[in-house]
Amino acid sequence: MYEFNAKPEEILLVCSADSHYSMAKSANLLNIPLLKAEVDQFTRKIDSEKLKTSLIAKKENGTKYIIAVANMMTTMFGSVDDPSDYTSLFSALDLPYKLHIDGAYGGFYYPFSNKENILNFNNPDITSITIDAHKMAQAPYGTGIFLIRKDWMKFAQTKEASYVEGDDCTLIGSRSGANAVSVWMILSKYGPYGWMEKIFVLQKRTDWLCEQLQSRNLVFFRDKHANIVTIDSSSVDYEIAEHYHLIPDNHNDPKWFKIVVMDHVSIDKLKEFLTAIDEKRD
Repeated sequence: MYEFNAKPEEILLVCSADSHYSMAKSANLLNIPLLKAEVDQFTRKIDSEKLKTSLIAKKENGTKYIIAVANMMTTMFGSVDDPSDYTSLFSALDLPYKLHIDGAYGGFYYPFSNKENILNFNNPDITSITIDAHKMAQAPYGTGIFLIRKDWMKFAQTKEASYVEGDDCTLIGSRSGANAVSVWMILSKYGPYGWMEKIFVLQKRTDWLCEQLQSRNLVFFRDKHANIVTIDSSSVDYEIAEHYHLIPDNHNDPKWFKIVVMDHVSIDKLKEFLTAIDEKRD
């Protein structure tokens, strides 16, 4: 808007169907259109052909600029987007864009489990990244972290906050300094090697669970670098899922149930869960 005098209706927010519901909130708040790219049911990969068709139609109807959000581990599936699925289409259709990475969940996990990931500032297409410390890092709720390339924070700055020492670049304005201290304490306690060891253990535990599910021919999805395993509802009884506190994708009509493998999700507990599935199938 500052640089090109863009109108809200000319800016399109693009994300995948698996993106967090806050994308819809953001589009509503900014008063801009939202396009959710369809994904494959089992690979969770963006359907590029359908997205291309939708983008062409949007461009014909007045879209001139794109804000794209790629996922670094989605909330429900732990799936990871390939940013080039977006950027290659935007470039081919001559649509200027800014690419944001939603690492709210994966930011404290994926860079440690996948050393060759491209969802970082080494990728010149990426403008900004968000990370939530209240998820994997288990800090108090509200400890969000926003990273953006140099010379871009000015677009988030509220110039009217003249009495504030420093800049106000957030929507909420006032926020707790205790949250920032808690994140610093958590990361200082772990240190870089302690955190890497934590992720290594969770990866191995998730690998084990997936091997067990596969040996039973159960239908599930898991990105190999994630600690989220999402099981098709046809493969797990609803009562079992409820008893072990699996998270449904829809509380009214669940099609998937999610397990997040954290420190407390031990092999012993996973064995108990698998035994319950075996007994139900017998």
